[in-house]
Amino acid sequence: MKKLYVIGNGFDLHHGLNTSFLNFKEYLRVYNVELLNLFDMFYYSNRYEDLWSNFEYNLANLDKDNLLDHLSEFLPVISSDDFSDRDWHASDIECDKILGLLTKGLRINFKDFIIKASIKKIDDNKKIKIDSKASYISFNYTKTLEKEYCVDNENIFYIHGIAYGDEEIILGHATDPNIFKDSKDTIKIPEDVSDEYLDWWYSEMSSNNDTMYEELVSNVNDYFLSSYKNTQKIIEDNSDYFKKLSNVEKIFILGHSMSDVDISYFEKIAISLNEDCIWYVSYYDKNDYEYKNKVLGMLDIDASKYQLIDFKDLPFI
Repeated sequence: MKKLYVIGNGFDLHHGLNTSFLNFKEYLRVYNVELLNLFDMFYYSNRYEDLWSNFEYNLANLDKDNLLDHLSEFLPVISSDDFSDRDWHASDIECDKILGLLTKGLRINFKDFIIKASIKKIDDNKKIKIDSKASYISFNYTKTLEKEYCVDNENIFYIHGIAYGDEEIILGHATDPNIFKDSKDTIKIPEDVSDEYLDWWYSEMSSNNDTMYEELVSNVNDYFLSSYKNTQKIIEDNSDYFKKLSNVEKIFILGHSMSDVDISYFEKIAISLNEDCIWYVSYYDKNDYEYKNKVLGMLDIDASKYQLIDFKDLPFI
């Protein structure tokens, strides 16, 4: 293994495939409005667009309090004239539905989105001169390398899986799920209500709903684990692959943002390569150039050992 290419989503976007998370938002608008609405309702970021432009990172930004408030509306009210036995399970059913859509449902929809986006014919003029016999780590879920560049499947490590086939892809945030477990996860006492209402509320809570609410809290906390991209485990599970990188003489990072959600991989790659390996890293604009410079410095790559290349200046076929 003398040459290693690390391929990110910018590679597919360069080839005209609409595989960005903003494109995924538009896919949901057509194919799964229910899931799109859940992101509208239960996630927060500085701006709505930020949710989609930094989507995986923001999967950790589930508004837990807002979701629990919503689920609390499905807790049984025993004193209600309309109460029936099925009300005991209403909150669990609603919780399972929402969290299922936001985890497994998200991955299923994203796989379908990638498959549909990959149907588009690629313009041959967009093709980049790369070594089809080299080794590849692909962060993409497409088969662009195989279909358009005739790279052998055995030479590609699809680190997060691929959209084709029955296996689940890996898609998620990189925030430790344990930090979301709050010792203060208890039922909130209503404010600005009458004494009579407060007495009634305490009566209801002390009977059954306190335990049921705590179960909801536990289930919502489990979301952060189910949506977690455990990069350290992925690295450990593929330790033999990373050991082989010691012989790499040149590494090309094409179309990858090198963002925080995947930075652990680049830390592992950096310590696996030998000190004489030369890095070639693509960038898209001035901000990206400055960011990549910063990241490479953080990875302790000597300035004489890397070169930043404007993506549009890459050699084309």
